[in-house]
Amino acid sequence: MKKKMAIILPLLVLLLLSLIHITSASIQQFSWINAMVGEDPYYDDTVVAYIAGTWWNISISVYNDYLTPPPPPRVNLPINITAIKVYFDWGEWYNATFSPHVRMEPLEVRVFTIGNVTPPTTEAPETWMHSYAVYVEYIPDGSVTPSIDWYISGDNFAVMSAEHFTAFQLYNKLGWMISSGMPIEFVNVTEAQVLMTKAFMELILGEQAYISGIFSNASIYLQNADSYFNSALTAWNEQGTAFENAQLEYYNSLSNASYIQATAALNNSYGWIFFGLGWTLIGIGIIVYGARRPKSTTPSS
Repeated sequence: MKKKMAIILPLLVLLLLSLIHITSASIQQFSWINAMVGEDPYYDDTVVAYIAGTWWNISISVYNDYLTPPPPPRVNLPINITAIKVYFDWGEWYNATFSPHVRMEPLEVRVFTIGNVTPPTTEAPETWMHSYAVYVEYIPDGSVTPSIDWYISGDNFAVMSAEHFTAFQLYNKLGWMISSGMPIEFVNVTEAQVLMTKAFMELILGEQAYISGIFSNASIYLQNADSYFNSALTAWNEQGTAFENAQLEYYNSLSNASYIQATAALNNSYGWIFFGLGWTLIGIGIIVYGARRPKSTTPSS
């Protein structure tokens, strides 16, 4: 008997799972709208962040793959979407209900959006990330009972104070410095090297304050790091460009001097050539003159 139960129970579980899948309307795509997504060292995770008091928004793509349950024949049926519902772990439901219902033909795809005001941190604390679930409520053709058996969920929603959000933005702007390090060894300007070192020190202090949840101090340190880094880039650009221009001018001067020397040498060589030609012509003239000079005759005695 125990052996039979061990075989039957897994089969029943598989059957129930298949029924749940068959009778579902599918959420194909899910996305937060106008959210700030990034790494947060306070939570030590990637989060979807909204400032308390601003609107959060969700967009979902629903695919009607509803099938009638067994026994065969199973067929696709139209469904009527009655609501899109979102639940957050601070105990609040947010519902977008449709009247009249939104009819979806078999295998049809539709996009729905839902949003509401992000609650204050006194209601949804920023000391931890929040979980959520998005449900599609629908009624299959021929039924009167709504189904809410398909949903998508997550646990990385963050409600942030303004100070926290400012630090969050700055950290994600500058976080590459921590993961990649400052490119000081590639900088050939002393002032820029000093400014980059200061930026890195402020960044480390900002990260430490951030991890501790002291977001106001974290924002100050991170803003200082951003300012130092921008100043370093300016110094590197201006002084580096001036140095490159000076180098270019130096090499141009060398090139001009070499050209002048080469021209002088060429002119000198032309002088010697003409000098040689002159003496050659003189020699030829003497030879011709000697050849054409009448010979003197000796008188006969």
